[in-house]
Amino acid sequence: MSLPKIGVTMGDPTGIGPEIIVKVLSQKELYKVCRPIVFGDEKVLLRAIQKEGLPVKVEVIKDIPEGGYGPQRIFLVALTKLDPETLQTGRPDRQCGEGMIRYIVEAVRKVREGFIHGITTCPISKQAIHEAGYSFSGHTELLAHLTHSSPVAMMFIGSKWKVVLATTHLPLGDVPKWVRKDRLLSIFLLTHNEMKKYFNLLKPKIAVLGLNPHGGEGGLLGKEEELEIIPAILEAKSQGMDVEGPFPADSFFNLHLPPSFDVIIAMYHDQGLIPMKILGLDDSVHLTLGLPFVRTSVAHGTAYNIVGKGLANPKSLEKALLTAANLSKFKKDL
Repeated sequence: MSLPKIGVTMGDPTGIGPEIIVKVLSQKELYKVCRPIVFGDEKVLLRAIQKEGLPVKVEVIKDIPEGGYGPQRIFLVALTKLDPETLQTGRPDRQCGEGMIRYIVEAVRKVREGFIHGITTCPISKQAIHEAGYSFSGHTELLAHLTHSSPVAMMFIGSKWKVVLATTHLPLGDVPKWVRKDRLLSIFLLTHNEMKKYFNLLKPKIAVLGLNPHGGEGGLLGKEEELEIIPAILEAKSQGMDVEGPFPADSFFNLHLPPSFDVIIAMYHDQGLIPMKILGLDDSVHLTLGLPFVRTSVAHGTAYNIVGKGLANPKSLEKALLTAANLSKFKKDL
């Protein structure tokens, strides 16, 4: 069986995306599990290669090749022509914002047309894509729009836990508006089905966290648990899902005990990601649930403070690529 082709989107040209890409793709071990193709900018990648002192060449391609993949040769679908000399670290301009979108859009087109088997994304600047005229608050929302997918959810896979976010990139004040029975039930069902498909669990054990302190304390500290979360859990149980909760989030995650559940559903971004990132930024990988193809991502941001200093750790990208390659055999029909 031939190795899966995984598209790697470059992300923000002024962030650490180009650095971690050239570091990972210069390692021969990666090519034993997948065939990577970068969607990005030639000169930006060449500058990253030069700064890292790597014996790697970039080959611009128009068509996705079947063979020839290896650590001295990075295949690139070149979609922008940026001038690295004018780029400022951590200050992406409108061209960069447009490029970030273009890399993603083209990778999605290639996977939907069957030329590649999955996508792994490097971090973007949400502010830059807004300045370029796009209103999406992140990769997840853009990918859902491009594929007309609903619902979608962000799952983070770590060495200890798997965490799904019931809401994505929202201001904290807006979260309660999205914590509604019907929407939660759709996230429970999506998580149940994707855990069965990707992790071969016939009846995954799902834990649900509360929204409010102490799970609402019987309504004294918030009513979302009683009015929305518990009814959604009960309905999920009636449909045959193994769902428990809501559990108080502040006491749920225990570093010293083995997990009691296959997956945890957190109500909002930081509630789920703080415990994951305590274990280390290179420990987890983001998998988007609900898309018609496999999409993984690094679990960190653009890291402007270390760009160009040789400090960027490529482990999360390496893990994201390995995960995409492993899960791409479960790719849905497009």
